[in-house]
Parts: sequence; structure tokens; C-alpha cells
Amino acid sequence: MVSGLLLIVITSLQWAELQPPGSTLGPPSYVQTLTLRITQGIYTCIFGVVLSVGGFVLSKREGRAGEEGRWPPSQRWRSLSPYVAVVLILIASLMSVPPAPQRTVEFAASDFHLRTVPGGGPYENYFVSRPFSAFEGEALYPGLTITWTDNRTGAMVERQGSATTFVTSPSAFPAPTDFATGNLAPADGSYVAWVRYYLCETPATPPCSNYTGSVTGSLVIATQLAYVRVQLVVGAAGSVLMAVSLVQFGQRNRRITSR
Repeated sequence: MVSGLLLIVITSLQWAELQPPGSTLGPPSYVQTLTLRITQGIYTCIFGVVLSVGGFVLSKREGRAGEEGRWPPSQRWRSLSPYVAVVLILIASLMSVPPAPQRTVEFAASDFHLRTVPGGGPYENYFVSRPFSAFEGEALYPGLTITWTDNRTGAMVERQGSATTFVTSPSAFPAPTDFATGNLAPADGSYVAWVRYYLCETPATPPCSNYTGSVTGSLVIATQLAYVRVQLVVGAAGSVLMAVSLVQFGQRNRRITSR
């Protein structure tokens, strides 16, 4: 229970650092991360309350039965259910600690091609990646860099780190709502990354007609829901076992009293 409360407090402080709605609230995946951590904290608190109350009631009833002599030595045994319940609830609590599992998709310069689409310029220019796979609800964290080199000397002219990146399905065009630094995959499927460049209006416009642009970097894909469902199932199973233990003790206690 204490672990759950600490998780809720720490996450709430992180949430308070975000700007209010109507401004730049933050990447969708970061908001989802905070929501999931608060949810995990609530789960942990509930399971902790069940464990504390159940353990307290069991210890009181056993102590009272022993004092009143209604618990013969031959029958002073306890079911394994409370112990299993404790282990399961502890496991559910510890699932709030590890980070979400993630994988990394690496991109080389050969994985991108140039693409111009209608936009605010009236045209916008992008490097478009090869397709990659993602599953629904996974968070996408691109870390792609554009490098421009002089065709004559081979010297680097400009390097655009943390380039603006959009992620869409292969048949869709980028839009402001598709900003992918922490975006969430809406469904299982194939996606492409659009890396926008601003150095020239088009690749054929000087000085870019004398330059070669390339994109390299990686895309981190995090499965943020990986532990939440398992945590709920394991913690709920522990809570049910604790309730079963209380019922079993009550039934044994009544049988001994009636003798």
C-alpha cells in the first residue's frame, strides 16, 4: 500500500510539471506513461489494503481462538492460501518498478528516400523511411538526424539533430496530429517515418543542389501496457486467495466453537 501511494505521489508531481491543457501538454506516450503509472499505483494500494486488512483479521481471529482454547494444538494449522496471496500481491507491486519493454529499429541512410507533398510552402519536403511494424498502443520515440554534405568536398555542411519526425501508415501523408516524438500506434500494422527538412525549398534548389542529404538514427518502440494487465490479474488473484483464507478460517472457527 505504501509503495502504491509513493508511486501515485511521484507520478502526480511529474504530471504537475506538464503544461496545462490548451498548450503543449506533452507527447501522447508520455501522458499515457503517467496515466499507467498512476493506475499501477491505485492497483498496488488496493491490493495492499486487501493484504493488510486480511492479515490483520486473520491474526486477530487466530489470537482470540488460541486465548479461548478453541484451537486445539492438533488443529492449529493454517492454509497455504494466505502465504500464496502475500507472494502474488508482492509480485503485483514489484511490476510497477521495471520500465516498459522496448525494442529499437535502426535506420541507415539507404533506408530513406526523398518525397515532396503539398503543404504550407505550398510544398513540404521529407525523407521517408522504409516500413516498420508496430502494435496498437505502442509508443514511438524517434531519434533521427539529418546530415547535409557538400558534393564537391564531402565536408559536412549542416547537421539537424532531433529532426521533426512524423509517423503514418505507408499510404497516408504526415499531419501535425501525427507528430511522432512519443506518439502512439493506433493499430497493429506497418508504418513509415517522415523526417522533415528545412534547409532548402527542394533538393534541386541551391544550395541543396550541391549537397547530399542523408538520415540516420533509430526509432525506439516501447510496449507500455506490457505489465499492467498482468499486474491486475496477479494482484486480483492474490486478493481472491486472501478472501478465501478469511472464509476458510471463519468456517473452521465456527466448527470448533460448535463442538
